[in-house]
Amino acid sequence: CSNCHNGGSATGKTSSHIQTSASCESCHKSTSTWSGAKTDHSTFNSTTNCASCHNGSQATGKTATHISTTATCGTCHKSTSSWTPAKFHSNVSVVTGCTSCHNGSMATGKNSSHIATASSCETCHKSTTSWGGAKADHSTFTTATNCASCHNGSQATGKPSNHIPESQLQGGSTLYCKNCHNSTTSWTVVKMNHNNSLGNGSGWCKSCHVSGTAYLGDMEKKSLSHEAKKGTVPTDCSMSGCHRPLGKKGSAYSNWD
Repeated sequence: CSNCHNGGSATGKTSSHIQTSASCESCHKSTSTWSGAKTDHSTFNSTTNCASCHNGSQATGKTATHISTTATCGTCHKSTSSWTPAKFHSNVSVVTGCTSCHNGSMATGKNSSHIATASSCETCHKSTTSWGGAKADHSTFTTATNCASCHNGSQATGKPSNHIPESQLQGGSTLYCKNCHNSTTSWTVVKMNHNNSLGNGSGWCKSCHVSGTAYLGDMEKKSLSHEAKKGTVPTDCSMSGCHRPLGKKGSAYSNWD
């Protein structure tokens, strides 16, 4: 084609034409129009300087929402027929500022059910290939931390259906998960904090301690009548005349006898 299309005898390559020494027919397959040309990318590889053509002028370049990077196209784009799917992270460490890209625009960001936090992604997410397996660092949490703000069954595991009715233990005070759960790695390490529960209406002892209840925990359980020979069956463990805080024996909130 270039025998004629040399800019003299007939129109030749424009100033914005891709820089190439290949013959016209290598890309232009129509004899009636220049448009619809398609470059054969099959010989290109990850070391090809794609941006020498894909600069937004000679060929499509990076969009406005493209991840900000100086890496060559072939670093992430492995196909020579499509920009997608691109894969990026092979040279990224867990200390990289992920949110510079993962902001919901350039790359996926936090979803609507994500734990509410201002911490950087890499604080909890340690993998560069998957968001799964994230683990929050609980070491700085105290007994005043409102664990339930995350551990609500949606953002993070919440209370099971047979969790003890801790609302009865509050006695008007705030009782957070860590008041009883002393470990930051397991829920099963627990020591009951009875707070201001006085029994007999202001926090029934029998709610958890009467035999037959199915709440979680290794608390001792007995019937209200297990010492009935001493008198009338009490309305609550605390009203037996034996068990503190309203009885006479034992250390309040920690031991029965």
